[in-house]
Amino acid sequence: MKKLLLCALVIVGLPACDTCGPFERQYFDVIGLSAVALRQAAGTTAQVLTAGQASPVAELKLLLNPDTRLYSAAPARTGGFAAVACDPADPTYTEMIDSIRVTSRYDFDAQHPAGTSLNDLLLLDNGYGRIMTLNELLLMPQSVPVLTRRNLQFSQTPTSSVTQQFRVRYHQTNGEVYTAETVPVTIQP
Repeated sequence: MKKLLLCALVIVGLPACDTCGPFERQYFDVIGLSAVALRQAAGTTAQVLTAGQASPVAELKLLLNPDTRLYSAAPARTGGFAAVACDPADPTYTEMIDSIRVTSRYDFDAQHPAGTSLNDLLLLDNGYGRIMTLNELLLMPQSVPVLTRRNLQFSQTPTSSVTQQFRVRYHQTNGEVYTAETVPVTIQP
């Protein structure tokens, strides 16, 4: 019986362990957005700021995190077998960022009154070691991972109000729009 089973497996073949499991492709769908103010000194772990907490501008970071859902396009043909023990593939993003606009509920400085874009003051690493403003990064549509695990940092201290509460409007090329808001925090020079 064992020999017969072994012969049948050799003739029919074993299903290949593709990294997608029983699905051909896996994708991320953005379904929301969160924004968090962090305090992180060089060489330390980031601390999430709660309402009213303070941070020096040099240690203040803004983390934008797209909330995602994983889905698959179509089940792969497996001939009755599924390689369920495989790790899922690196899912891809099919959606592109059209625009991001970061504002504050309070006046930041004379050039940035409440509700105006702060994108020109927000810096991040573009993933290739180049520091650029959020405006520069978004000159062309970007894929969602450009924001994943990247902190935005302010290039200057607010002069109008030390209390700031940041609002983010995130728009995708497919028309989806998401908004998020941080808690009010105090920014120190």
